[in-house]
Amino acid sequence: MTRTLGMGALDPSTLRFEDSELEDSFQLEEGQAGLSGYRIITGATVLLWALAAVLIPLGTDISAKLSGVGGGVMALVGLGCFAASRWARSMNRQHALASSLTSANGLVILVLATAGQVVQGFAVSGIMLLYMFGFVSRTRFVYALVRTVVIAIGFGLVWVTYDGPGSLLMDAFFLAAASVGSLVGLRLIERNRRRVWHQSLVIEEQSAAIEMERSESERLLLNVLPAAVSKRLRQGENPIADDFPHVTVLFADIVGFTAMTSALAADEVITMLSGLFSMFDDLVAERDLEKIKTVGDAYMAVGGLPDELPDHAIRVVDLAMAMQACTGTSDHFPGLSLRIGVHSGPVAGGVIGTRKFAYDVWGTTVNIAARLESTGIPGRIHVSEETRSLTCEAFEFESRGVIELRGLEPRTTYLVSKPLEERLWGDRTLTAPVQHGR
Repeated sequence: MTRTLGMGALDPSTLRFEDSELEDSFQLEEGQAGLSGYRIITGATVLLWALAAVLIPLGTDISAKLSGVGGGVMALVGLGCFAASRWARSMNRQHALASSLTSANGLVILVLATAGQVVQGFAVSGIMLLYMFGFVSRTRFVYALVRTVVIAIGFGLVWVTYDGPGSLLMDAFFLAAASVGSLVGLRLIERNRRRVWHQSLVIEEQSAAIEMERSESERLLLNVLPAAVSKRLRQGENPIADDFPHVTVLFADIVGFTAMTSALAADEVITMLSGLFSMFDDLVAERDLEKIKTVGDAYMAVGGLPDELPDHAIRVVDLAMAMQACTGTSDHFPGLSLRIGVHSGPVAGGVIGTRKFAYDVWGTTVNIAARLESTGIPGRIHVSEETRSLTCEAFEFESRGVIELRGLEPRTTYLVSKPLEERLWGDRTLTAPVQHGR
């Protein structure tokens, strides 16, 4: 965009864009836009000369033969220019042909007027009519200048050789005034036309850049906020906080992570966590769940918010099984083992922060899920009675009896054994039996 902003300089003599790529783009775009007008003007030339060949002998002393020859020749020239419209795709080609046609028209008008002794009045009137067509077609200044010089030379020769009654002084004055006026007008039109075109190009590029920035900001926002929450935040809602009566919370962490990291370089730890959590992110997205956050080696996800999911517990337990299948004996992350805790119940959730946004959930349900993870067994999924009751038709469980949870009342908990049937999410079967006895 910065380059485009500096590309709009015009050559002071020809009014071309100094940047050749910009000039080429302008030529092609304006040529496409002006092609229909070019065809109308050249087609009109054919019709008008055919009509003039009939009318000129009726209104002047010019012979029908001379009028027919002149009109016929110019009609053929106009027809040739019309046929060349397939070639005249750029603005320069169109204006070069149109100006050549106009110059020829002017010279033929002068010849016919001289032969019929009607130079005074008729010749200049006909030439000024041609100039009017130049305004209609918005002829480029340089081509209009060449056309004007050619016609001025032709008129000068007629003036020098003129021996008819009266003087051509007033005709010369009107022709000069029309020539200067049309050149100044066409120069102003072309300069403004080019500036407007360049401004529209800059606006388009700025709009595209703004849209790209907006899309990027939305993408970054969606990385930290659920889509529905991100939309509310963009609409200006603040604060954003909701109660969710029915959700399922999952906590997972890597067993022995501290000891593992002491033997690895920092970049190796980051690479390992990034790969593992990216895979978890994909599994979460496939089940229409929400990743909440990661803290070190801990991973937290929730099902049933911000939009309700009737089978949120089943989806989350299925996610936990898929996460376990990604570690341990799998080819993806051999040697890694996860502890996972899952609990179902009510939570509150909302956006925290004003500069660095974060979406978080809190409440007793979150605390219980975290305690289930910390008291879990490596390689197994530790769930509460509430979660088991919501998923017992989809999974088999082993009872762990009553477990002491720090800061909470003792609870009866369970370990997930296996799914009762394969579950399809999207177009793939994602669950896999958990391998025990590690």
